[in-house]
Amino acid sequence: MMSDKPMSKSRRDAVKMMLGTAAAIPVVNLIGFGTARADVPANAVAANDPTAVALKYNHDATQSDRAAAARPGLPPEEQICENCQFHLPDVADAVGDWHGCSLFPGKLINVNGWCASWTLKAG
Repeated sequence: MMSDKPMSKSRRDAVKMMLGTAAAIPVVNLIGFGTARADVPANAVAANDPTAVALKYNHDATQSDRAAAARPGLPPEEQICENCQFHLPDVADAVGDWHGCSLFPGKLINVNGWCASWTLKAG
């Protein structure tokens, strides 16, 4: 018959390791999340914004199903916010690749994004 002491110690060690790992996960996620979102302005269109959802907006056009909802004017893989008629490059709070869009007043979209309302900018 095995003694209780070694089993208790190994069980304690296992519990300590699980608790330590569980405590470290949120810290790692916060650090990773903070650095990944550092370039996104506070007033950027959120993924869960009702208009963004309705228009299938994604700040990364490569993550959008542009082929299924392709609009005339350019091949789907070339359709991005930057060449859309609704793109507003000169809004006051534009930052880097984040510009205005007349479909999202007061918010910023990424120039490399896409939505189902994409329309080729008149040349």
